[in-house]
Amino acid sequence: MEFRKHGLAAIATALLVSTAAYAEPVKTEAVIISSGDAGIVAKTREGQLNVVLTPSTKISETSGLSKTARDPKSLIPGLIFTVKGDLQGDTVTAEDIRFKKNDWRAAIASKAGTTEQFSELRNAIIDGNEYVIRDEATVYFKTGSAVISASDKEHLRALGQKAPSFGNYRVSILGFADPRGNAAANERLSAKRALAVSNYLRQVGHIQPGRVLSPSAMGEGTAAPGEAAPAGNDQARRVVVRIVTPKTQLTR
Repeated sequence: MEFRKHGLAAIATALLVSTAAYAEPVKTEAVIISSGDAGIVAKTREGQLNVVLTPSTKISETSGLSKTARDPKSLIPGLIFTVKGDLQGDTVTAEDIRFKKNDWRAAIASKAGTTEQFSELRNAIIDGNEYVIRDEATVYFKTGSAVISASDKEHLRALGQKAPSFGNYRVSILGFADPRGNAAANERLSAKRALAVSNYLRQVGHIQPGRVLSPSAMGEGTAAPGEAAPAGNDQARRVVVRIVTPKTQLTR
């Protein structure tokens, strides 16, 4: 019995040594097909690649010369990434994973992201740093109202008809209020106005609902990036709707 135990232990050790011998270091580029707690299923030029994440796996997002640490939630379907690790068959145990910021945004824009990630994308659009405004419309409201006028509905329909011609577009919706009254109430009112415009655009057709970003309540006394400050209260009660595309997309 003792000999048998020693024999089994020797066999197990031999198997481990043999398995390790087949592992080889690899660095390759792939695109994520699916991801979950168990790891990532990706595709390379050679075929399918299974990527195993460990607590020591380093995940980084790069933009130019800068590098930012990210968590596994950033590894979403559609993302192009580079993985470095030990390869055994079609499975790599990842030591280091890197992806470009623009590739992550492209994956989000292809509807692969979560609500939290869409929120991050929306903020980037609001900041105006990585997107180009292709067309826009401003909807004005009466005091205390979130009702869209008939003339503004016409403007929104025209904008919706034009949006698909811009390719990989998104619709940014920013709601505002004038500075009179309570600031918290004005923020809620700006949210209602933005939501009313968002719902209308989703219902009129032409624009795919998934391309309309969650409306943003900007409250009172602010302006959209690149927008002139409103000249009076009648101009402050508004929703700014913008059709935007990534700067990496060629302008038509």
